[in-house]
Amino acid sequence: MPKDWPPYSPGSVNAWLLLVTTKPPAWQDDLVRWEERPLTVGEAHEGFFYPDPLGFWAEIRKWTLELLRPHASEWGVNEALSVTTLLHQADDATRLEHALDLCRPRMVLFLDEPSWERSGMAPEVKQAPHYIHDPHREGQVYEGFWGERAGGATIGKAPQHPTMHNLYREDDMVAFLRSAPAPS
Repeated sequence: MPKDWPPYSPGSVNAWLLLVTTKPPAWQDDLVRWEERPLTVGEAHEGFFYPDPLGFWAEIRKWTLELLRPHASEWGVNEALSVTTLLHQADDATRLEHALDLCRPRMVLFLDEPSWERSGMAPEVKQAPHYIHDPHREGQVYEGFWGERAGGATIGKAPQHPTMHNLYREDDMVAFLRSAPAPS
């Protein structure tokens, strides 16, 4: 396990995809305790299969498959998660720097606005916006984006956090995920 690796941050040391959030988990299954495990190499981290009642991990699995589909269309969830890491950044921007240095991902998706703001990447990423509409509140629109960082890594910010899956249509989120440009 890397020194000072943050809790609730499962994944692979060789992550091609890095998902970043500031929101610590607000759930705990009554029957299955979350256990911190070392990062993996070449296999899916068991934390991605935690049975949370909010459906966060189920959404993460879906999003990961969609983001990797253009690059490895024959992969299932286990293969896709074997090159994915989810980082709970909290208020500590150095966690992201550490994860970028360790994993060297080719794609980074920020799951919420605070994680993007704390990244400090805004000045170096030209953003192509993407909008999705709230299916329950007319006129409510959520904005995400895709862009590229120096060095060719694809950088994005999701229009909505995965825990908010009731506030977006699955087709709209899939369209956002599929619009990610390939890393150069």
